[in-house]
Amino acid sequence: MNERIIALDGLHTSISVRSGETLLAALERCGYKMRRSCRNGVCEICQITLLEGEVEQRYPAGRFQAPQSAILACTATALSDLRVYIEGLQMPGVLAVKKVICEITETEKLNHDVYRIRLHMPATASHAVEYYAGQYLNVLLPTGKQASFSIASAPDMGRELELHIRHIPESEMSSAIVDHLLNNPSVEIELPRGDCYVQATEMKDDTQLIMAAASTGFAQVKSMVEHLLANQHHNPIHVYWGARNADDFYLADLPEQWAHEHSHVTMTRVVEPDAASAWQGRTGLLPAAILEDFTEFDNTLVIGAGSPGMVYALLDACEAAGMKEEQLKSDVFAYAPRPKK
Repeated sequence: MNERIIALDGLHTSISVRSGETLLAALERCGYKMRRSCRNGVCEICQITLLEGEVEQRYPAGRFQAPQSAILACTATALSDLRVYIEGLQMPGVLAVKKVICEITETEKLNHDVYRIRLHMPATASHAVEYYAGQYLNVLLPTGKQASFSIASAPDMGRELELHIRHIPESEMSSAIVDHLLNNPSVEIELPRGDCYVQATEMKDDTQLIMAAASTGFAQVKSMVEHLLANQHHNPIHVYWGARNADDFYLADLPEQWAHEHSHVTMTRVVEPDAASAWQGRTGLLPAAILEDFTEFDNTLVIGAGSPGMVYALLDACEAAGMKEEQLKSDVFAYAPRPKK
């Protein structure tokens, strides 16, 4: 088969296009996504810039050589190797970020300061939203302000979303978010966001997972665990949930239920020692508790869901025990990077 190479300008990568295959078809076959509507050229949405090479276009008909800024990917085929620029081209595996208005279907206070908010996303195709287990969303207020929250539901729940939101009374933003969610029928959100997620289809069978959640970081862990369980993965999953006080925990015995029903799941709650006088369970800090239980990290993926202080303490502790930095995933690394050592 006679194949041509398309170099994707700005992405430092390339794909092959088969003889007679349109550029759009080649891109989508390789997992890339770009703006498009029809496949006949008449909508002209899938325009690309031809920087090098020559193409033949079915509609509008003709042969075009670089430089040319109005090639239509859905009707153009390659006559030579090409270099192109495509505005908004999404890499394989990257989901489109969208804004949607969701119905607020349920609000429930789970403990003294955490609310569970359930949302229902719209069904129309143009608003269909995908996300990975562990990603987060932004809640957008009418005032223009926004705040980020982990998605506690698994993608396998379809259009149903769950959030765990801690109300901090001294925070004006926190109070505004809670007030809106408790007193309005709908809310605008933007999703998905975040690079710390798991995909059941990409998870190797011999990978062990250690998930460290502090406070409402449990929401992110919940999404990941329920996604893996829904897809019948049997990887060892060790959940560590840390809190300052025992009454900061919520959702009763849900994690213990996972462990009871699935032999490959373990659950450990940890309360900080200076607030554990009435606590009968494990005490200490999350990094120390994990290193008490694990001395080696071969074939291990660690998830850090909490504050930058907790995540970086966990990273340092695990690295000192032999873990490689790339074995720990956390959104903290994106929004609160620390200087290189």
